[in-house]
Amino acid sequence: MKSAQVLVVDDESLNVEMLKRALENEGHHATGAGSAEAAAAALSAGSYDFVLLDHVLPGATGMQSIGRLRGLTTSPIYIMSGYSDDDTRRDALLLGASGFLGKPIEINDLFRILKELPERP
Repeated sequence: MKSAQVLVVDDESLNVEMLKRALENEGHHATGAGSAEAAAAALSAGSYDFVLLDHVLPGATGMQSIGRLRGLTTSPIYIMSGYSDDDTRRDALLLGASGFLGKPIEINDLFRILKELPERP
């Protein structure tokens, strides 16, 4: 994939801005959302190739929101969390996440995942 449309969902605006900048420097397009509700609105309004969803969010957590967001997109949804124990990773996958990235995110891992996404039609 040459360029991906990425939705970054994190209530920490600094995290969103840093990830957006890194993604855009690699030629991707990134949009930020500060909550699961904002993510649902963004997914309802637009098309994204990849969703990076924080585990801990105000209101509905990322883990609680996977099912709802999965109903709005067929694109991969990856949970990102500082809680990177095996149980949290397993729970994310069982709830419908496509994958898991521990925080702090190893940006090259994210770039590798994006590179492996199929080309858009």
